[in-house]
Amino acid sequence: MSSGTVENWLAQRATSCPERLAVRAGGVDLTYAELEREAQAAARRLAARGVGRGSTVAIELRPGLDFAILLHALMKLGAVAHPLSPRLTERERARELEHAQPALVVRSAADFEGAEADAPLLDEHDMDAVCCRLLTSGTSGTPRAVGLTYGNFLWSAVGSAFNLGVDPGDRWLCCLPLHHVGGLSILMRSVIYGTGAVIHEGFDVERVRESLASDGITLVSLVATQLVRLLEAGVDLSGPRVLLVGGGPVPLAAIEEASAQGASVVQTYGMTETCSQVTTLAPSDARRKAGSAGRPLLTSRLRIADGEILVQGPTVAPGAASEDGWLHTGDLGRIDEEGFLWVEGRLGDLIVTGGENVMPDEVEEVLREHPAVADAAVVGRPDAEWQEAVTAVVVLRDGAEADAETLRAHCAARLAGFKVPKRFEFAAELPRTSSGKLLRRALR
Repeated sequence: MSSGTVENWLAQRATSCPERLAVRAGGVDLTYAELEREAQAAARRLAARGVGRGSTVAIELRPGLDFAILLHALMKLGAVAHPLSPRLTERERARELEHAQPALVVRSAADFEGAEADAPLLDEHDMDAVCCRLLTSGTSGTPRAVGLTYGNFLWSAVGSAFNLGVDPGDRWLCCLPLHHVGGLSILMRSVIYGTGAVIHEGFDVERVRESLASDGITLVSLVATQLVRLLEAGVDLSGPRVLLVGGGPVPLAAIEEASAQGASVVQTYGMTETCSQVTTLAPSDARRKAGSAGRPLLTSRLRIADGEILVQGPTVAPGAASEDGWLHTGDLGRIDEEGFLWVEGRLGDLIVTGGENVMPDEVEEVLREHPAVADAAVVGRPDAEWQEAVTAVVVLRDGAEADAETLRAHCAARLAGFKVPKRFEFAAELPRTSSGKLLRRALR
């Protein structure tokens, strides 16, 4: 084996820990030996349909066993998995398929059934080969496809393991979409570590409650809105050794509430272009540094230039870095004296009002502290007097009442005058991506 390749992860695990749980989904368990057999058979069926090394296969399956089997089958052929969101409009879907030119589109398990070809299967991965192509969340514009390599996923798993640790009995709950890197990385890390992945078809509070009680879950990945919903429903979050929360700012009140119940909530910061995590709080720092996204992982270098977060390292997707060798994230942040990152919003989200700079995240955090507010977003609206008027879009809790003056007074007691929203708008819900990120551009 040359330095540029690594043994096929699933084949290696089927040899080293064949009877260990690999995937649990939909009430069915597969051990590593069983997943290997299923993936080999699926790979040969795909080969019979013309899929080979370098082919792109678009995946439109719901999260579950079939998705996991298909993903590993494609890796055995050297093909590229391209999961698509079920929330794409038909126009968006058609545009992406035209761009990707897939050899096959898989919308159900029937699309990779049938006869098997006597095709050779790869027993190793080229570290520089693209394994998956994922669409970015599109919070700052049209989603674009990012190619992530086997090396990206391996180094991401290494960085995470150095921070959170790995136990052979770990079971990582995935209730995030598998067409986003936060969810897909759970499947990849689990096979690299030889641990179990418990996959939910979507996010459902009662299903998560049940899973935490009965599936031996030790790690969970969530976005902030999911954490808040679990807390509101009174779900016991004290069982897992780590609750990893990313996808945007996490309300400090939610972190404090979960921590008070004995949960270990660690914030993480990452993106598609960095194959998930860049920084993550260590569990030992979860309470002391609540609100921070943690220190850079072993595999990431970080610096701040003109307020923007820049990233370097082997998890950065090929071609994502600028000419200076750094990935310019478009996110604003600061690094404190202990080396912890504090994310402060998007470069394009900054509101300039009357010559003063306002970060929406800070105002949103204050609004969410009001007992009547379920969710809030802050944007700048064009204004003749102020250049941009700080505008709050607020979702009230069911049955709660609060008017603009009440919320303005609440903010005025906690924020400098120029940060207090000039306007308040009320909505039934806020536009968010399937991974929970706020679509601020849709509010502008």
